[in-house]
Amino acid sequence: MLKVSWLDLTPVQVGRYGALLFGVLVVIAGFYVATSSVFSPHGHRMLSDLSVFWIAAVMGLDGQGGMAYQEPALRAALLHFIPQVQGNFGWFYPPAYYLLILPLGYFSHYFPVYFAWMIPNLGLFAWMIRKIMTRSSTAWFVAAGGGVWLNLLYGQNGFLTASLALGILLLLKRHEQWAGVLLGILTIKPQLLVVFPLVFILSRAWKGLGVALIVCLMLNGLGVIVVGQSVLEGWWHSMSLARTFLEQDGRHSHYWVHMPTLFAQCRLWGMSLPVAYGLHWFVAGLAWATLIMIWKATHKIALRGSAVVVAALLSSPYLMNYDLVWLSLILVWMVELGQREGWFRGERVILILLWILPIFGYFLAEFMALQIGPEVLLVEMGLIWRHARYSVPMGSEAVLLEPTSISELG
Repeated sequence: MLKVSWLDLTPVQVGRYGALLFGVLVVIAGFYVATSSVFSPHGHRMLSDLSVFWIAAVMGLDGQGGMAYQEPALRAALLHFIPQVQGNFGWFYPPAYYLLILPLGYFSHYFPVYFAWMIPNLGLFAWMIRKIMTRSSTAWFVAAGGGVWLNLLYGQNGFLTASLALGILLLLKRHEQWAGVLLGILTIKPQLLVVFPLVFILSRAWKGLGVALIVCLMLNGLGVIVVGQSVLEGWWHSMSLARTFLEQDGRHSHYWVHMPTLFAQCRLWGMSLPVAYGLHWFVAGLAWATLIMIWKATHKIALRGSAVVVAALLSSPYLMNYDLVWLSLILVWMVELGQREGWFRGERVILILLWILPIFGYFLAEFMALQIGPEVLLVEMGLIWRHARYSVPMGSEAVLLEPTSISELG
């Protein structure tokens, strides 16, 4: 009988660890809410990135959607609704994003906005992640993931973008045109889709690429029609402000500690912009090259999909820690693959690091100026490549359980 260690990541362990951490995070979240202004006039103000979505929606309904892209106008609107707001904020989303958030502008208070936004997004994410999950124990592991909780804290759109990315990967082989529709929608967050045209090319999904382009143009055109022509010009000019925020630490709003990228790591260490960009794009190119090799070496959706997620997260220098909810896809695919087929040495440690990376990585960056995200992702890409090229050696202690069939879209 095999001796089970605490890091075997058997289905039982994964479920227990996930449930335990989930319970801890629920207690912390409950304390955070209980000590807020919701229950006490002297409590801390509960604000999030969703506040910017809400105010931009209000401005869009008032015919001032283009003004939201101007930092002084956006800040003035934020201060009008939320006098306690601090820090620098920018609005960088393309016109199509207004089609998603405009209904939020009809609410007069933040908390109805939060639930109206988060419940559908979280529900979509939970429904989509079940498409690739074969064991119920994995659900607890995903639910306790750091990216999930950062999205809940910030009120961000990571649940939506992760669901779109997963839908693209599941549909691409058999329904490339529907995958193209989802890619066209994902253009609401351009920095996350950089690698997907390469994926469509590798799949020879030319029609899907064409559909994605048409959907992108249609959605942004509709956004301009609904909100006004000024949003197109405003979005275009806002790109310079976004670059300023990226290169100047959010104008001293401490963006870099929230950005798990090699670019942010280089800037935290005082490297020049050319060096930071050069190193970042070199690593991104390495990730793309490895993705191509993995794509050609295997047809397994778990390996291909995980490689795409890693490459996507390593591609853009403008990546925030709440975007790491995409790691949930890797956790499901690679944990269950390891349980079925076995593990390479060190693989389970890397998966645990990915599990806690969004929160643990933030504290490392805040207190030690160390962003470990890129390094962990690179190691994970190497492990995915090993799975694609080689069989796991004997004695790797795979969990000898028959998996159920993976439910796919379509």
